[in-house]
Amino acid sequence: MTKLDLQKIVDKSKSKADVCKLIWGYINGRNNSRLNILLDKYAIDISHFDGGADKHRKYTKIKKICPVCSKEFETLKGKREKQTCSYSCSNSFFRSGEDHPNWKESAYRTTCFNYHKKECLICGEFRIVDVHHFDGNKTNNKPENLIPLCRTHHAYWHSRYRKLVEPQILKYIEQFKLKLNSK
Repeated sequence: MTKLDLQKIVDKSKSKADVCKLIWGYINGRNNSRLNILLDKYAIDISHFDGGADKHRKYTKIKKICPVCSKEFETLKGKREKQTCSYSCSNSFFRSGEDHPNWKESAYRTTCFNYHKKECLICGEFRIVDVHHFDGNKTNNKPENLIPLCRTHHAYWHSRYRKLVEPQILKYIEQFKLKLNSK
């Protein structure tokens, strides 16, 4: 097949399937591969192909902007309309925070480390960090009640050495509440 013959067939077709049917009589994987080789060999433009399905499509194609990564993507308007461009963005958008299936409001460690740096506020230990409920109420999981402390300084708070860590903890809580209220 010459380049001119192929170009004429491509010009009057709307899809690769149409081209394959006109050349070989039917479409299959092998004919599709052969067509791709010919199109590359002769550098024939097929940008006008629309797949031929748009006029038969039940739902119209629309373009949207992904709320996670801001990329533009195409989706079908209607019943199965996508909200994000990919599975990765979908997981970030729909399965984070309270929407995550493993999210528990009572997961005080998660809440604490969402608001506080994961390190002891006294010594800066970051490998093993406990979460102290400042008011002693283990059901109060508000961020201002959760204090990150290493095991040693957490033990200080619950012992006769409390006075060694109390001023720093009280100062930290005061600063945190000011920062939280200013947002």
